[in-house]
Amino acid sequence: MIILKKIGSVTCLLILLTIFMGLAAGPIYAAVDMPVNVIDSSLKADGPVEEVKLNSKYPSLSANSGSSYEFDVDLTYTGGDVPKIFDLKAQAPGGFYTQISRSYGGGANLAAIQLDPSKSYTPETIKVSVAPALFVFPDPGEYKVTVTATSGKVTGRIELIAVVTAKYELKLVTPEGLLNTNVTVGKDNFFTYKVSNTGTATLEKINFSNSVRGGPSGWSVTFDPKNIDSLPVGTDRDVQINIKPPEKTIAGDYEITVTASTQNNNASDKLTIRVTVLTPTIWGWVGVLIVVIVVVGLIAMFWRLGRR
Repeated sequence: MIILKKIGSVTCLLILLTIFMGLAAGPIYAAVDMPVNVIDSSLKADGPVEEVKLNSKYPSLSANSGSSYEFDVDLTYTGGDVPKIFDLKAQAPGGFYTQISRSYGGGANLAAIQLDPSKSYTPETIKVSVAPALFVFPDPGEYKVTVTATSGKVTGRIELIAVVTAKYELKLVTPEGLLNTNVTVGKDNFFTYKVSNTGTATLEKINFSNSVRGGPSGWSVTFDPKNIDSLPVGTDRDVQINIKPPEKTIAGDYEITVTASTQNNNASDKLTIRVTVLTPTIWGWVGVLIVVIVVVGLIAMFWRLGRR
């Protein structure tokens, strides 16, 4: 009997423990399964970021070596509470000068500009001018120009690109600048001029041609050399021409225009020479003889008439 009571007591104790454990476990599992809202500080809205932006509709411009460039740059300031003054700077490679001015009207170089965040819908526009130093002809290629606007910790920048292309140019000049010569019909008459490469790239296949104004057809104008295969930058070459007027050319002044041009016509120049045609010496003596004969004939005629 006593044993049965002990068994009953143990059984009741186990039942109570089971009930207690079940009640305790319920809230634990519920707490694990319940969703929790966590606030991420990185997603917290701090308002608009204060910044200045620089933009250009045409950030890359191309021109021949020695030319200048003009870029229009728009500045927009956002995120601020009041207008701010931004320092302006333009940095270019060596051999180039820069200037920042108003987009319209030009004027003095701008060192700073005031931007109003409340008017960000209307950007302020500046003009950035880039030019090589005097008598400097940069090699072909791309040259980067960096423009910055800074106010305290707020900085904006843009890279502009000046594309330099080769400059093809030649000049025809004469010794001592003389542009006239005398020629005699029926003889070789030589005249010399120089072809100079004044560009920034080698000139290839330079050909020569000529035209005569005011004279009869049949003029012979030959060149030595007939053409120039290659002429490096900064060099020149002598060219000699032989001018032969046709036999029936009347003595007087004429014009010969000499033209030099490359095969692809990317460079050319002209030279106009005044040519004075002289009669050959033999014809001069013939003329003198004719005059003497006429004078002698007149004297003889008057002498005979005087005797009668």
